Amino acid sequence: MKLSGIKQNPTNPRIIKDDKFQKLVTSIKEFPEMLEARPIVVNPDMIVLGGNMRLKAAKAAGLTEAPVYVATWEESKAKEFIVKDNVGFGEWDWDILANEWDASELDEWGLDVWVPDNQSLADAAGEDRGSPLVDTFLVPPFSVLDTRQGYWMQQKQKWKALIQDNGESREGTLSTGIVGNYNNGASILDPVLAEIANRWFGLKNCKTFDCFAGDSVFGYVSNYCGNTFTGIEIRQEQVDLNNKRIGAGESRYVCDDGQNVGKHIEPNSQDLLFSCPPYFDLEVYSDLENDASNQSDYPAFLKILDTAFSASIKCLKNNRFAVIVVGDVRAKDGGYYNFPNDVKQIFLRNKLCLYNELVLVEPLGTVPQRARRYMEHRKVAKCHQNILVFYKGDTSLIKTTFPEVQISYDESENAQFLGLD
Repeated sequence: MKLSGIKQNPTNPRIIKDDKFQKLVTSIKEFPEMLEARPIVVNPDMIVLGGNMRLKAAKAAGLTEAPVYVATWEESKAKEFIVKDNVGFGEWDWDILANEWDASELDEWGLDVWVPDNQSLADAAGEDRGSPLVDTFLVPPFSVLDTRQGYWMQQKQKWKALIQDNGESREGTLSTGIVGNYNNGASILDPVLAEIANRWFGLKNCKTFDCFAGDSVFGYVSNYCGNTFTGIEIRQEQVDLNNKRIGAGESRYVCDDGQNVGKHIEPNSQDLLFSCPPYFDLEVYSDLENDASNQSDYPAFLKILDTAFSASIKCLKNNRFAVIVVGDVRAKDGGYYNFPNDVKQIFLRNKLCLYNELVLVEPLGTVPQRARRYMEHRKVAKCHQNILVFYKGDTSLIKTTFPEVQISYDESENAQFLGLD
């Protein structure tokens, strides 16, 4: 129909102003075929029910005709349509948008992209506007790591299929209240966290170690990334299982007390210390006297960690990182022990610098069900862990010691792992 015969709806509840209207005009000029798919909807009196802004923009774009659908609904249906035509029932999946579309194009198409109002799109995109943060760093290098996002969950499923660690040797060890990945009543380290620790804070083909090795996840991931891993684990059953998973090669698990790490690893020989130590008695791994999780009180537990981490720091080369995963634990009086801060003090006392502090946000799982019960005592349900990143050495040398992070899966094996080949 000719646009001159169509009337704007004076009671239209939705408007587009200024730059967004201009973007709609530009869109119609460049992509007029869209009007074929979304015609202007009018009633028999030629008053617009849906598409007021498209009509206005089409005129501004210089069009004289446009596709029109004449609806013969009763008045109540027409009024319902006016509102529903402008309602968004869903929401954007920003992860998919960030990775599958170019941010500048989304902005041109009128979508409010994920940059602050006071920041230009060019500044947010950086020099390489075709490489989203996920493509470069695996996950966005922010102080909050969100394990609920699609990019994280997809990578995690691929790792889980490879590692096949379901906590078989620690069934039923987990007490209530811990946040993490549960398998057979045991917590399992997130493999994506293990991967970014290797790739962000390690070096290519480097030496990594853990004085509280636990499950096989970090060793497996580190070995898969091309590094040589040494893990100290106090339980022989776990050591045997981990070595079986990690396979032949230089990477290995050793059965011993983590406090004896210096007996198995030379001083100043390692490139990355990673550890997720016991969270006191929240998960009791064994009845061994020197098991940190089996101590009668918190000071005794902390003393074991202090000895093991202090010895591990001596094994770490200068100008290298240590990544420690911790989560606070409540004492019998309901208050927190302040465990993350105690771990910080161990490393600071050993002259390391607290370089990054991240929060790992976990999937909620059963947290909502527990939250109501916790609030009877005014406790909020915990759904995060702390990632403490320390640096041993001169921080001014980090940029020259560590190359630019560019996670690549060009290798055929890794390409196959990611499903890219």
